[in-house]
Amino acid sequence: MELYEIPVDVLGGAAGDYIKNKSTITSFFDYVPYGVEFTKRAKHLEERTYPREQLAAYFTRYNEELGAGARTIENIRAFREEDALVVVGGQQAGMLTGPLYTIHKIISLLQLAKEQEQQLGKRVVPVFWIAGEDHDMNEINHIYVTSKGKLKKSVLPQMYEKKASASQVELSQDMTLAWVESIFKTFRETKYTKELLELVKVCLHHSRTYTDFFGRLIMEIFKEEGLILMDSGAPELRRIEIPFFQTLIQKEMQIRTALKQTQQRIVESGYEPLITTKPEVCHLFLDIEGERWLLERRDDLFVCKDGEYAFTEVELLELLEKEPQRFSNNVVTRPLMQEYVLPTLAFVGGPGEIAYWAELQGVFHEVGWMMPPVVPRFMLSYLEGHIASDMIDLGLDVAELFSKKLGEAREAWLAAQVQEPVEETFAQVHEEIMRSHEVARELVERINPSLRSYAYKNQRKIEEQLQLLERMLRKNIEQKHDVSLNKFRRIELSLQPAGGLQERTWNVLYYLNEYGLDWIHHITQLSFTWDDTHKVIKL
Repeated sequence: MELYEIPVDVLGGAAGDYIKNKSTITSFFDYVPYGVEFTKRAKHLEERTYPREQLAAYFTRYNEELGAGARTIENIRAFREEDALVVVGGQQAGMLTGPLYTIHKIISLLQLAKEQEQQLGKRVVPVFWIAGEDHDMNEINHIYVTSKGKLKKSVLPQMYEKKASASQVELSQDMTLAWVESIFKTFRETKYTKELLELVKVCLHHSRTYTDFFGRLIMEIFKEEGLILMDSGAPELRRIEIPFFQTLIQKEMQIRTALKQTQQRIVESGYEPLITTKPEVCHLFLDIEGERWLLERRDDLFVCKDGEYAFTEVELLELLEKEPQRFSNNVVTRPLMQEYVLPTLAFVGGPGEIAYWAELQGVFHEVGWMMPPVVPRFMLSYLEGHIASDMIDLGLDVAELFSKKLGEAREAWLAAQVQEPVEETFAQVHEEIMRSHEVARELVERINPSLRSYAYKNQRKIEEQLQLLERMLRKNIEQKHDVSLNKFRRIELSLQPAGGLQERTWNVLYYLNEYGLDWIHHITQLSFTWDDTHKVIKL
């Protein structure tokens, strides 16, 4: 493997400015993105206490159930120590682990935890929470594959009657197995295929829900790395979280106000807020008959399900004590709950998370906490050997490829192959014809105004014929250079599918099928720099 760290500008908006360390956005965080004073953060955390024993008991049961390796169990033991810290991040329970960025977030967690453990001289363990409480199944029920050389979205065809959380939705074993097998048919048969498919089948067989399946696959992929998994929708966690849910209910008005004020500052700084909710939303969900409903505040009552259910604050707190598993967080309160239960040395987030965390500073301060350091995860792309060969043939440089869209490079290359000025000539001909046709139209209108619409129709037909001629010529040129243009298509499909970054589309199973089950372990052994460069790994 070869590692290239390329200084390219692939992000815009708040996340892009944060990574560039611009004060217009970093002022909304309590620590800078790079060069974080982790010693200072660790000292700050010494002043707080955490439900370590209860959490460790949950970690042990859950991770052993998922088939955890020895290093994970050892890290859970270390978590019990009073000065042990965590580096944390999370993601939704995507099918077959979802897009590559989930894998990259975990790789980032592992490296940061290892580095800070060495620098601080105390245990720092990597914790990854699965967003099992999320209920938007359409965001997680698919992956993208290659079909006949083109990008194809493959959706698990399971229907959902309720908006239940991923930790509650049961997978159809037969349907999911058939879907998994259809995914593998899009892969090339390699010496790793049979073993990988069998691993996925075993994980599926022992899984009841989406979250189970996701957790087992992630644990198998990172089995030797010491990663601790937690399901944010686990009923066991709810019992531990009761005290802070009480705070969230009692201070819901102050939290709403703090969010609104911070978002106003965001707007004044030139950014667009990502968190959009109605003013009366309390930022907590309540389970009603297996479905998640946002709580809203109306006068002195907490209501949900379009006002069908209403509670006083006392009634809601009593329900929390009796049935805490019915409560869950939204995008605003989940980071707060994470801070409550975990001694968080750092939170590792992607671009979207960075952008919306900027809106939460006031909310953190409202409950008496500093925001943890928000560390941007690594952004990675994998350059396969045959793709690298295509790039060499076309004279494309790795850095150049990530500095602009490949479509632009393809058009520039094609234009260079044609000696005649095709675009300029057709533009000139079009201008001359339209100028001459205007003279003819004016003549027609003077003699017979009723023919005006026919004259314009005639103009459009002439334009269409000219455009058709240009398209036919371009098609002929492309056919002449079809071999090279196919190389562009392969490069684009691999590195910039749908015009975006590879990690936002492709799934890790393709690479495991090509390079083996220990491929991820080799990636975790690379040493990445914590900066704004894009990491390209040549395989």
